[in-house]
Amino acid sequence: MLTLSPSPVSIVLLSALALFAILQLLYHFNVYGKLIKKQDFTLNEHKWQPVSIIVCARSEYDNLQQLAPVLLAQDYPEYEIIIVDDASWDQTTSYLEELVKTEPKVNAVFITDDMKKNYLGKKLALTLGIKAAKHELLLLTDADCIPQGNQWIKHMVQPYHNNPETAIVLGYSPFEKDSSFINLASRMDNVYTGMSYFSFAENKKPYMGVGRNLSYRKSLFFKMKGFASHLHIAPGDDDLFIRDAATTDNTAYTLHPDSFVFTKSKTNFGDWFRQKKRHNFVGKYYLNHHKLYLGFCAFSHAMFWLCFIANCFVFDSLGWALIILGLFWSIKLPLIYINFKKLQQANMAFWMPLFDILFIFYNAVFGLVTLFGRQKKW
Repeated sequence: MLTLSPSPVSIVLLSALALFAILQLLYHFNVYGKLIKKQDFTLNEHKWQPVSIIVCARSEYDNLQQLAPVLLAQDYPEYEIIIVDDASWDQTTSYLEELVKTEPKVNAVFITDDMKKNYLGKKLALTLGIKAAKHELLLLTDADCIPQGNQWIKHMVQPYHNNPETAIVLGYSPFEKDSSFINLASRMDNVYTGMSYFSFAENKKPYMGVGRNLSYRKSLFFKMKGFASHLHIAPGDDDLFIRDAATTDNTAYTLHPDSFVFTKSKTNFGDWFRQKKRHNFVGKYYLNHHKLYLGFCAFSHAMFWLCFIANCFVFDSLGWALIILGLFWSIKLPLIYINFKKLQQANMAFWMPLFDILFIFYNAVFGLVTLFGRQKKW
């Protein structure tokens, strides 16, 4: 199996495998490596600026009953909670009408179907929520999310106090764990995506955030004319806003566990696929240099595994291919582990070799979705 005189075909295939292994490792160290050295996110006390929390809810009665008490229990001196009822058809409207009567911190904005007929997604709801906000610092989450603790606001707005140039703060939103394979796949995809956009932000190339845990200044929103540049696209209230508004100097992030906002993953393949289709659809609208970086990663990753598979069919290549694969993972896995640990998902790193193969199909399918898909719903 391991020969010291491989055939010319083997030499070509092994050289290609080694080349793409090196390119993948260079990408990982260049992009993800700096995240390893990121400083501690210890909370420092400040004269805290007031904050407006904005939640868009579309028939989220059950979820709001869980979220509202957690938001009201936040340890923060001055904040308001604006919940936008986005044309709900369940008990959300009546629940909010009663909530604003008993909770001074809560304000509600109500949208009807007639108001929504010329708008896609939740951008109208977010815009009206932001317009209703009293404070400069905005903190966004979704109705089906739960902050990890009562220090969430402080950790998400601390970067504004650390650096007055900060206008955007990226947060992390992990999925809750259950025993299903869909949940495992969702969590793996989510943590890898998080590692990617935090690393890009650390490298002064911010390209996305997630609306489940995101903050920016109200003045920045109006400076960018809100979502005007992509109002015709249903998703993208987070990604495409970051595309337009983020710069090398105005974007920060936090990885402290108390800043995390948990949400439930989808429980079946169909729901998960539709969710990922929606999220990946906006990729075609990223800036060209971001698409180049992300495309290079996907291409070199696919070529690495295709070259490995090709070597498996050549007898005098297989042994050397396994050695290259072993060296590759002995270098890559510790890097993945350290960054996954920062996202409180260290054990997920050991699933990475399996999902690294599955990502070939993932990237191929959703690459086509990105190029040819259409998206009209929230």
